[in-house]
Amino acid sequence: MKANPGQIPPRDSRIPGKSKAGRGSGPFSAGRPAILVLAAVWAALLPLCPALAAPADPADLSGYQYEETRNLVALVEEAAQLFHEKGSAAFPEFRTKGSRWFRNSRYLFVYDLDGTCVFHPIDEELVGKPLLNIEDIHGKPVIRMIVGAANSEPFHCGWLHYLWVEPGEIFPSWKTTYIRRVTGPDGKSYAIGSGLYNMKPEKTFVTGIVDSAAELIKQKGEDAFADLKDPASPYVYRDTYVFVLRMDGTALVDPGYPCIQGRNLKNFTDFEGRHVFREMIEKLQKEPQAWVMYMQVLPGGSTPVRKLAYVRRVRAGGLDLIVGSAYALANPIWLRW
Repeated sequence: MKANPGQIPPRDSRIPGKSKAGRGSGPFSAGRPAILVLAAVWAALLPLCPALAAPADPADLSGYQYEETRNLVALVEEAAQLFHEKGSAAFPEFRTKGSRWFRNSRYLFVYDLDGTCVFHPIDEELVGKPLLNIEDIHGKPVIRMIVGAANSEPFHCGWLHYLWVEPGEIFPSWKTTYIRRVTGPDGKSYAIGSGLYNMKPEKTFVTGIVDSAAELIKQKGEDAFADLKDPASPYVYRDTYVFVLRMDGTALVDPGYPCIQGRNLKNFTDFEGRHVFREMIEKLQKEPQAWVMYMQVLPGGSTPVRKLAYVRRVRAGGLDLIVGSAYALANPIWLRW
């Protein structure tokens, strides 16, 4: 259902300070998904894996561990509401430095769904230009990813990760961006978003990557492996990547050691002597998904950090496979995650 551009939609409880309201009208009535978790993923998975939960709404603030994540989501949702009501008349507010909309290196941007820049306070020369083919230094199609997040079902919002130059810096850093689709007063749909540099990773970022990779493997089999290794794909994010193993521990996709083919990880132990991959295998023999925590010294480091791995059991090509990814936890090792 298309929102009536003259109607002010209800604000719901997922934005702090707002009263709870139902969905179904307003600029967000089309729904809200993660860029990496497509509707097709769950349409295929739910009948086969009833133990798997439905995809989480990225706009649900309760799904995030860190305050900076919740604040960013709330900011974009509030900005989308203002843009729905005022359209381009909201842009002077969005470009005011020091305001809640534009503070330090955090700013808002707006694109139409053809990839044309509608608003950008950092580089106003971009406004009006078709930028659909812009990529980061790894070849990630950033604007296509923005449009993809806005168009994804069922929620029409989501996350993307890419390398971008922070204002005032020379070299790019990892940027994590939240996107929301919104209907303007002109009745057209737009993608509005904002991001943070070197943002703390959330569990939902990793589950999105793994769930998308699992569906890709189900669709393409071994032909999906090249995509999983490609730095330009959504499956590579900071020091997080997707791995694929057979249930006996043999690595099929091993981006951490790309020059070693087919190593068996069943006897791998972490810093504390835990058999990490054996634990994954044992858990996945009982359940379709699992979390495993372990300790590892990162490349270039000297002290161990906690890492958390999310793994899925996937049936493809007549074989049961383990598809997973892991990330370093932001909290110190003595704190619970």
